[in-house]
Amino acid sequence: MVRWTEAPDEYTHDLADPNDDDFDVDHPARRRRSRTVTFLLVLAALVFLAYGVARVLSVDDLVDNALLVDAMALTPYVVAGSLLLALVSLVLRRLLALVVLVLALSLSALLGPRYFSEEQPEATGPHLRIMAANLYLGHADARTIVNLVRQQQVDVLTMPELTPAEVSALDSAGLSELLPYRVFDARPGGDGNGIAANVPLRRVVPMSETVLSQPSALVDLPGRDDVQLTAVHIQPPLSYQDVRTWRSELAQLPRVEPNDHIRILAGDFNATFDHAAFRNIVDRGYADAAEETGKGLDTTWSSLPTGPPLTIDHIVADGQCAISSYAVYDLPGSDHNAIIAEVVLP
Repeated sequence: MVRWTEAPDEYTHDLADPNDDDFDVDHPARRRRSRTVTFLLVLAALVFLAYGVARVLSVDDLVDNALLVDAMALTPYVVAGSLLLALVSLVLRRLLALVVLVLALSLSALLGPRYFSEEQPEATGPHLRIMAANLYLGHADARTIVNLVRQQQVDVLTMPELTPAEVSALDSAGLSELLPYRVFDARPGGDGNGIAANVPLRRVVPMSETVLSQPSALVDLPGRDDVQLTAVHIQPPLSYQDVRTWRSELAQLPRVEPNDHIRILAGDFNATFDHAAFRNIVDRGYADAAEETGKGLDTTWSSLPTGPPLTIDHIVADGQCAISSYAVYDLPGSDHNAIIAEVVLP
């Protein structure tokens, strides 16, 4: 005999409803991924923090580690990276975003002075237009250099990595007619240097011999005291020993001296404003033309893909001078750009 029973009015079960917002079979995996992302964000933030501490404390002036010294030049890129990290943390709704944002803004403050022009001192003397161009082993295009000298009415030109062959090319392009006075130390390879001007020059030796040629000359301006100019080319900090040489050569560049010649340094310093050794030069009474005009982040060198664009070429003048203009120009054939500043003497 078969017995029939009524089915229950409602079927109940203990399984979660797939349509339920809380239903997530991958919930443990998601939590693991979330922890991994958070760990990576924190790790990146700690790297940026360590970099910021090293930059603020000028650690590159205390140790002879080439990697650390070279890394300091990347500060503008680190600032950009920290801002990007703050944005990513914010999008992912991590509390870390606030910490990273504060860190990024703190690092940005290091770049602030390079964005804004400075008030210039009262200077009513002659205007001197100075150009610095690293010729990259003598491969820079001579016609471009001469055209810049002509069009920009350059008075004095410094040329790190000047070679005998480049001297011939420059003269063939007309440099000797525009800037007939010269103090040249042309050498094969990248060791040479030179100064050319449209007023008389007298060679002087204000410092001991350096690895790369760095000639100095008195620029004989009519009706006033001479100006002492040095064509700078500092040994790059590529190794432990190079770092010591680099720091020593930057330190021995001619200082601003009261009641003495106005001094100007122009050329390839192989250092940026994020290197303590370069800031020490400015602190000795010089003014950097790029920073004074709010163009301190205009890059002057690049060797992609191995080297990102950096600002390592400078024209620095006695702080008594005013800087009326500064610009960076493309220089075909060279891994550097040409820079031109107009300096108003006191």
